[in-house]
Amino acid sequence: MKPKSLATFRSDGLSETERFNALGPFAKRHGRVVKGTVLPETTIPACGKVKVADLPEGFIPPRFFEAMEHNQQIASCCRHPENHEIEALKSHPEEPAPDIYIFHCTCGRKHRRFCAGMTYDARPYWEV
Repeated sequence: MKPKSLATFRSDGLSETERFNALGPFAKRHGRVVKGTVLPETTIPACGKVKVADLPEGFIPPRFFEAMEHNQQIASCCRHPENHEIEALKSHPEEPAPDIYIFHCTCGRKHRRFCAGMTYDARPYWEV
């Protein structure tokens, strides 16, 4: 019996462009590149840095902080939301709302949170 990892790939009679189109809108937006190619950075700043303590209560979803508060592997200063500043980035210029949030601790560490799959109106957005 042959292991599945050694099985040959079947394209089911699809051409190269048909297989590429089957990947969906993500592939159309980013195109196809050769494996190992370093892509240009597409992140753009959406919201400037503000102190988390200055934002209204409940503006940032509590699940953003729960992971940091209960993580015993990070420094004690990083477990307190009031010690952080937050900034937001868009992963792509066409993204309607920010989806990358970076928490900057007073000790210099950065903690990133990604909002993949959330609705646009549920993502926090602020003006500085």
